[in-house]
Amino acid sequence: KVYSQVLEKSGLPLRPDQNGCFEDGHFPVPISNVADQRVTAAMGYLTAEVRKRENLRILTGTQVSGLVFEGHRCTGVTTQRDGAEAHFAAREVVLCSGAIHSPAHLLRAGIGPGAALRALGIEVRVDLPGVGQRLMDHPSIAVASFIPPHARINGRSARHIYLVLRFSSGVEGMPGGDMGATLSSKSAWHAVGDQIGTMNMWVNKTFSEAGTVTLATPDWRVHPDVDFNLLADRRDLERLMVSFRRFAALHALPELQGVASDAFGASYSDKVRAVADMTPKNRILTGVLAKLLDGPAALRKRLINQLIVEGDPLDVLMTDDEALEAFVRKAAVGVWHASCTCRMGAEDDPMAVTDTAGLVRGVEGLRVCDASIFPVVPRANTNIPTIMVAEK
Repeated sequence: KVYSQVLEKSGLPLRPDQNGCFEDGHFPVPISNVADQRVTAAMGYLTAEVRKRENLRILTGTQVSGLVFEGHRCTGVTTQRDGAEAHFAAREVVLCSGAIHSPAHLLRAGIGPGAALRALGIEVRVDLPGVGQRLMDHPSIAVASFIPPHARINGRSARHIYLVLRFSSGVEGMPGGDMGATLSSKSAWHAVGDQIGTMNMWVNKTFSEAGTVTLATPDWRVHPDVDFNLLADRRDLERLMVSFRRFAALHALPELQGVASDAFGASYSDKVRAVADMTPKNRILTGVLAKLLDGPAALRKRLINQLIVEGDPLDVLMTDDEALEAFVRKAAVGVWHASCTCRMGAEDDPMAVTDTAGLVRGVEGLRVCDASIFPVVPRANTNIPTIMVAEK
């Protein structure tokens, strides 16, 4: 409630519906929940009635090891399950392994940039230079702060993201509503995570599209190499810097002092990764640290600076452009919205991998149906757009 009041005063009024008019403001988070549990696509679509269909067979614990072709027609897939290989024939194969693994399947089948495939000893079936190229996501950074015991709301609900923002960066030449943010009441599964709230900001209208998905080897057991190259376009870097300072400055307001303190630039550092695993040891360590953080303010500040913060403190990031740029470049991460590596496009688009129906160019019987076919990453969470693609 306090954050909502502060956002209202800062020029981002409360709006009733994030999916209504496309305008700046803050919103209650729309989520696909029933009884405080998120409804997955499997829960929503694979109902008991659907599972009874005679033409539907769901295989769990099964990995697709390759696409099967006869010439330029895809005729099925090979799979691995418990060490045993199986072959499934099909009139049409619908590839929906996401923006990381869908292009990897195509590349291993000889569909992709010809020179790169030949260098790996893969016979080129179709030279499609766009496969695995122009990977996009929403680059994001965060401001974190300590939440005192009286202001914590964890445990009252399974949710921890309570407000979502749409705002304009104000950077010259950028469209309105080009940025987004969420306010979260916790940052991790453990006791310290329950004490640290975060404001995650991301570039909603992303211009960086130089990420890649490539193969290190033709072996399907080896994950592809992924380089998101999130800040390839400097406009994305500049907007994250502007947004970081805008929202970090809110923590200096009297209204927030009672519910958030010791603000810092958050990053998924090696120290954070070390306690991210859900182990008994980490549960004990974070439990001890959490009790100390609830102690005297001076001790808390020292512990946060020594054990949690990576890099420069907030006062330096707020005044030193070089320090802030270095922080953003190091701390920026994606938000699990990998897209665009098998883009749909017009006939004359040399980088298009599929047509507007998701059919892979140059072959028959093969369609891609996931976020990889987006022409650009949408200015939204990719969950519903991906479901829309699947329905169509």
